[in-house]
Amino acid sequence: MFNLGLYIKKKRNALGLSQKKLGQLCQISDASIQRIEIGETKQPGWGILCKISNALDIHPFEILKEAGYITDDDISPVCKLNGLNYLDSGDLQSVQVYIDFIIFKKNNNHDQKGDSNHVL
Repeated sequence: MFNLGLYIKKKRNALGLSQKKLGQLCQISDASIQRIEIGETKQPGWGILCKISNALDIHPFEILKEAGYITDDDISPVCKLNGLNYLDSGDLQSVQVYIDFIIFKKNNNHDQKGDSNHVL
């Protein structure tokens, strides 16, 4: 697993930024940047990670992926449902109920098919 701090340092150096400059861009101290890069701060908070990734012009998921915390499947699952962003929480709850029903129906059909193989 790649170290999160080392990845941030690599990206910072590639952009020609000092720890001080990155800290200024993120509105955090250069000492905090240094602690993250050398691994003293193992898991910076989401807000800090977002500030750093924004300053480095990358998505926070890229840092998490390179550090081994998430995979491509976590970012882009194999099964995608398009248009969910247009639904409100009530709509999403209805979708979940329907999905649960389909799973129940499949499991019930599978159980019934299994029972038909038994000789009475």
